Amino acid sequence: MNIASVKYKFGKSTDTYDDNAYAQKEIAGKLAALISAIYSCNPKTVFEIGCGTGLLTKNIVPLFTDAYYYLNDINEKVEFLINTLFPKNNFTFIGGDALSIDFPHGMDLIMSSSTLQWFDNLNVFAQKAHRSLSTGGYMFLSSFGKNNLKEIRKITGTGLEYPSLETLRDLFVSGFEILHLSEEEIPVLFNSSTEILSHFRRTGVNANCSGIMRTQSGLRSFCDKYNEMFSDGTKVILTYNPVYLVLKKKNNNDWKSNFCNRN
Repeated sequence: MNIASVKYKFGKSTDTYDDNAYAQKEIAGKLAALISAIYSCNPKTVFEIGCGTGLLTKNIVPLFTDAYYYLNDINEKVEFLINTLFPKNNFTFIGGDALSIDFPHGMDLIMSSSTLQWFDNLNVFAQKAHRSLSTGGYMFLSSFGKNNLKEIRKITGTGLEYPSLETLRDLFVSGFEILHLSEEEIPVLFNSSTEILSHFRRTGVNANCSGIMRTQSGLRSFCDKYNEMFSDGTKVILTYNPVYLVLKKKNNNDWKSNFCNRN
């Protein structure tokens, strides 16, 4: 994973992300609903990893108005957007790659929406999160499954490698009680394949597939194949495959995952 490329693409799309992140908004809303339904406590501390422009944050702050928030994102440009969500100024922004920063300790609640898929080493993330949580702390995550953007992979043969549900279960089961693990597919319709490419640029989703169409002929070939293979005659489809996890920390502070990350 080229972290510099990920940072650049998301930084470039900061101003256009919210208006184009159709699936990501829906996913953040569903993750917030899981938090509201399952987490019945009043946390003193909340840590969000990959807060982005605040799609999840803005759903959670009204639920836990007295909590102190730590918010992380690789794109430091979003700090000014996040600031508007905290009238009490009860937050600290931590810029940087989540695998490189120090996680705050004693967190009652960790949450992260549509971020886990960017991590090269899930084992490191799992251990850092386990240490960060207080005893009995909860973690709510969304990521993506193997069918995410399957149309792009079908044509180009490129894309992120997404862990299966079984892999995620194996990763977390030693240190966490798994309260919820599920996945779904969210089809998003566009007027054309070129509109999909615009969607990628405006959301930074193409951070791991930029350069796959380096020439005009390659671009035309991609668009022609997409329209041929994934059109219903009037619209073309792009599939998102979100995965949802709800985890509760077990009381084994010396736990180390046996998960072997495959890069």
